Amino acid sequence: MSFFEAVKKHPLILILLALCAISTFTIASAAPVMTNIANPDRMWIMQLAYYAVGGLIAFAIYKVGMDTLYRNIRLLYWIFMVLLIGLAIDHICYTKLLHTHIVPFASYVNGSTCWYNFKVFSFQPSEFMKVIMVMYLAQMTKEFNNKVLVRTSDSELKYISEVLKIALPPAILILLENDTGVIMIMAAACFFILISSGMNGRWFIFFFSALAIIIALMSYLFVYHNGIFTSLISGHRLDRFYGWLDPEGTAGNQGMQLWFAMLSYGTASWFGHGFRASVMSFPEGHTDFIFAVICTDFGYVGALITIAAIVAFDVILLRIGLRSDNERDKHYTMGMIGCLVFQQVWNIGMVLGLAPITGITLPLISYGGSSLLSYLFAMGIFFDIDHMNKITSLSAKGY
Repeated sequence: MSFFEAVKKHPLILILLALCAISTFTIASAAPVMTNIANPDRMWIMQLAYYAVGGLIAFAIYKVGMDTLYRNIRLLYWIFMVLLIGLAIDHICYTKLLHTHIVPFASYVNGSTCWYNFKVFSFQPSEFMKVIMVMYLAQMTKEFNNKVLVRTSDSELKYISEVLKIALPPAILILLENDTGVIMIMAAACFFILISSGMNGRWFIFFFSALAIIIALMSYLFVYHNGIFTSLISGHRLDRFYGWLDPEGTAGNQGMQLWFAMLSYGTASWFGHGFRASVMSFPEGHTDFIFAVICTDFGYVGALITIAAIVAFDVILLRIGLRSDNERDKHYTMGMIGCLVFQQVWNIGMVLGLAPITGITLPLISYGGSSLLSYLFAMGIFFDIDHMNKITSLSAKGY
């Protein structure tokens, strides 16, 4: 089988291998800037191990079949809800009341309690919840559309309420854990599923109008009533906001990471400073700021190759999902594309100083177990969708 035949037959596997190569190579290159990691040279090996485990998870999902997961989606949803409840309770008790952990294995890191730390590995339920939520919404949307033959304002309001019933409870719990990044990703997923559901366009006009009003109001408060603004956005979030607005002026504190990253990749030119270059140190070079490492070490060429791989990955997923005859698969695809595209655009945007730093990683490239494993879990469903598409295609041809 030639390379082009392999690409045509197994495009998703090959693009995942390409993203794995980019990820592990960049994490290895980022070792000199990981000043907060005791043994940075082993991080790329850990990432490769996560990819291996995630590949096994994806294969297991493919073999079990997505229909089995969908039949048990409510059970999965509530299992992760219980895990999120435990972390939310622990965060409140740790930060407001007892200043000690009351939930076993709950871990408080960088102002948030969103991890269960089992020493051998850490587990972030919210990362998996976003995939479970997308699956739940995809199934609910298909069932709702099968029941409602004629769209009316009342039926669409009822649909929106059903979406909120599924999406709001985990979002509130994640907010109580002080993890706004995952909430934004979940909101993007919901928005893309709403688009795919066939809702009237006036709802989206209303949404964007409301969003524009909120942004304008917050901007007005920031400029003219800063005291009110800082009462609404405070603590770690406010620090990150000021670090984004004035990275040079806050380089000694909040803006250090962004400013040092900009100084590093700003001098990289077309081919970068080379493997394991250390122009400036920024602690999250293997996670939130991995794109800055790509730009610094491999220049514009490395950045363009990475963006091309990301776009190819998204296009492949869209082709797989939208070719399916099952409406549920289309909603699932749109939800996952919402998660991925939002993370990709926001992460690259914040590295370039175009968006606030919110701890949102670059999917399948940034270092991280839970995020990577959750997306490879999602890929298992895409493998099953692709398999069913091929069976349908062969049946249509009379094989």
